[in-house]
Amino acid sequence: MTARVADKAEGGAGLGAGPDLRGRRRRRTAETIRRAALDLVRRHGLEAVTVEMIAEAAGISLRTFFNYFKYKEEALLRPPMALDGAEAEAFAAGRGSLIDDFLALIATHLEDAAPDRAEIAMIMRLAEENPRLLAVRERIFASYENAFRGLLARRLGRAEDDRETRLLSAVIGAAFEVAMNRWVAGTAADSLCEELRETLNALPRLLAEAGREGANGAG
Repeated sequence: MTARVADKAEGGAGLGAGPDLRGRRRRRTAETIRRAALDLVRRHGLEAVTVEMIAEAAGISLRTFFNYFKYKEEALLRPPMALDGAEAEAFAAGRGSLIDDFLALIATHLEDAAPDRAEIAMIMRLAEENPRLLAVRERIFASYENAFRGLLARRLGRAEDDRETRLLSAVIGAAFEVAMNRWVAGTAADSLCEELRETLNALPRLLAEAGREGANGAG
């Protein structure tokens, strides 16, 4: 597909298209760019790949590329999950198990994204060597945590900057990263959702054990 044809397809979501259709087309184009960038990086290495190469491989113009991404490193990563919609509202209004409700919230997004273990491992390895890619990755994780903290504050009836809200949000975020690292390393469950469930379910037990050890030490 030539850049002109791809740009026409992108622009086809114009006057007659509703916001949902435009959103779907925009997500498809972003994913096309991301796939092209990943394929080029696998074959040539991150340093050798240019924005021009990515645009050509994706069948888009440079202008379209920069409508989506600021630089090539950003194109390698999926955009932050949108923690909104019915699942988010159900979590915010939930009164059951926080862990179960969080897993229900995140499971839909993980199923839609269908994370690839080898792909994520490559990006994590590259991020260790590339400060810009690491910064993008950390920014995306921070955006997840901020969005989740807002939902958590609503659920708890507290302010977002409340100590308990920030602490609980940070703990769950850390658990997510631990689960992700174990899953990528192949030392965990085959399913990222299942590994996340096991990691979160370990928290109450670990805190209880730490409390007992502290009490025994004090005695």
